[in-house]
Amino acid sequence: MTTGTCMNDPVTLRPLRRDDYPALAGMLRRMWYADPATSEACARRLATIDLHHCLSCSTIATVAECGGEVVGMILARVDADASFGRSTPLNRHVRRVMYEALPLPFSAEGRRGIRDALNMVAVDARLMRGLTGRYDAEIVLFLVDERQRGRGVGRALFDHVMRRFRAGGVRRYFLFTDTTCDVGFYDHRGLTRVREEATSHVDGTSDTYYLVEGEAQKRRTRLEDADGRRRRRSSGEYDHALGRRLPARTCDPYRREC
Repeated sequence: MTTGTCMNDPVTLRPLRRDDYPALAGMLRRMWYADPATSEACARRLATIDLHHCLSCSTIATVAECGGEVVGMILARVDADASFGRSTPLNRHVRRVMYEALPLPFSAEGRRGIRDALNMVAVDARLMRGLTGRYDAEIVLFLVDERQRGRGVGRALFDHVMRRFRAGGVRRYFLFTDTTCDVGFYDHRGLTRVREEATSHVDGTSDTYYLVEGEAQKRRTRLEDADGRRRRRSSGEYDHALGRRLPARTCDPYRREC
């Protein structure tokens, strides 16, 4: 499937493959683990853990290619499609996380990475408190190569997942994001920031974390509701909004000639 453009090349979406793992982990490392205090080897390990943790709880995994290069990915979970529900089985991604995490406790930078990851889990849990069961799906990870932003890659990936959500009967979905990401993208797409939490770091910087929700099913406009009512009225169908059966009519009352 081809949707959108990337400079002069089309953006092609396809299912994620195992041979994409190194490129995707590298993208994660450059964007979220490029800490000068962390060695490249440790940053690569942390990014690999992050990627496989997200894969372990996803039922949709799609990448964007442009000019033969992977330039973005989106991972999502539709709860109706997830046999594991809210818990995650010991699948190969979980085993990969465990394998990559083994050396981390034996170095200061590794322990710092573990601490940061646990802090993120705690923030997400606080943002989600009391909302269990509210959502049908989650966008687990949404990432576009920073060199390709503004070229339609993110839009193509997001639209693809919305189509998958609608096909799966998803009504309401959520995602976690923060001020290090392009939060404005979600505002532009009509999503709502439900909760937020500001967090300060030891280096004096701070970030704000958000729980954002959206509706996958298109909302009917007042005009569409009226149009549907006209169709039901012509056949004498039951109108659930009005709570009664509409009398059959031989013409459209909204047209001038009726």
